[in-house]
Order: sequence, then C-alpha cells, then structure tokens
Amino acid sequence: MSIVIRVLLLLVCAGAGYAAVSQLQNSPQTNAADSRDILELRQTLREEQKHRQELYERIRENERLLEEYETEQKNSTEYAMKEAVSKLEKKAGLTEVNGKGVEIEIKAASSDRTDKASSETSLSPALLRRLVNELFRFGADDISIEGERIIETTALRDIGGVTHINGKRLTALPLKVQVLTDEPEEVHNQFTVSESVEYLSLENLEASSEIEENITIPAYDEIRRVRHMEAAEEE
Repeated sequence: MSIVIRVLLLLVCAGAGYAAVSQLQNSPQTNAADSRDILELRQTLREEQKHRQELYERIRENERLLEEYETEQKNSTEYAMKEAVSKLEKKAGLTEVNGKGVEIEIKAASSDRTDKASSETSLSPALLRRLVNELFRFGADDISIEGERIIETTALRDIGGVTHINGKRLTALPLKVQVLTDEPEEVHNQFTVSESVEYLSLENLEASSEIEENITIPAYDEIRRVRHMEAAEEE
C-alpha cells in the first residue's frame, strides 16, 4: 500500500507541476499579444495623424493659390476695365443708388386763392432747372423727380403747356424730389432758405423737405445719345 500511495502522490505532484508550468508558459504569450495590439494601434494613430496633417497642408496650399489667383485677377487689365466701366456707369447715372438723403415735396399752397386748376398744373421747366441747379450746388450727388433720374443731359421742356422730363410727361402736383447726398442736413438747411423756395411761393406753391435715412434713386433708363464726339488719336 505504501508503494501505491507513493506512486499516486508522485503522479499528483507531476500533474500539478505540469499544470503550473503550462500556466506560466501561456501567461507571457497573452501579454505579448496585448503588447502587439497596443503597438499596432499606436502605429495606426500616428499614420492617421500624419495623413490629417498632410490634408491640412494641402488645404492651406489651395487657399494660398486661390488668394494668388484672385489677386492676379484684380490686377489684370480685364478686371481694371470692368471696374472702370462700373464707376463710369455709376457716375453717368446708369445704375441704381441708395443711401441717406433729402426728400422734397412740392404742392399747391394751402390758400383760399388756390383753386383746383393750380393743383393740376405741373411745375414749370424754369423752376425745375433752378431747383435742380441749386440742389447740386448745395451738395446733392444724385437727384430724381417723380422717379425720373436727373443727369447732365436731362432735358426739361414745356410741351403743350405740360412739363416733360427725359421726354416723359411730369405728373401734376404734388410731386416729390429725392436727393441723395453725404450731407443731408446741409442740403436740407440750404434748401429751406433757398431762392427756389421763394420763387415757388411766388407761384402759389409751397415746398417742404425731410431728411431720410434710406433713399433710392433709380437708374437712368433711356438710351444716351452722344453728339459732337471724335475719336482720340493714339500716341
């Protein structure tokens, strides 16, 4: 019996020892696998960061090229010509403009002497010319009368006893004159004591003006005819 017990104990010890050795051998392998996974993740992260950095650099390069292109376009002859044409069109009254200004209303005086006929009569071309000239002298940049843009070639004529502006019949009183200016208070104050107001009062008319924060002057919509123009000789 003692021999059998010894054999059994030997077998048990041998089995336990084998199990312990197997466990020790397997543990380093698991740690090594985890280490490889961490290293691979770090490598992948570094590659993604490098790729993102390359994308940022490409974006900045494209933005720089776009800025250079826009600068080149602005400096090009074509761009300069377009800008010049745009400024000339604005100066010539061919574009709509808006901003601060003064709105003037002219109507028949509220008097017993005023009858229905006077309120149906349009303002005379002479009074309108005086008014327009004075407004420009006071600092007006752009003027419209009942929606008709006033430019340097605007014709104010009496046709059959009715005033026409740019060939269009002027509506009867009351009428509105809109003035675009950088100094609306100055134009308003000057107009209030102007000769035009005095001449209007002599015609049994009265004028009032108000400063407006936003006034829109329409573009001149007629075909401009230029006469007595000669081609310039190239040097």
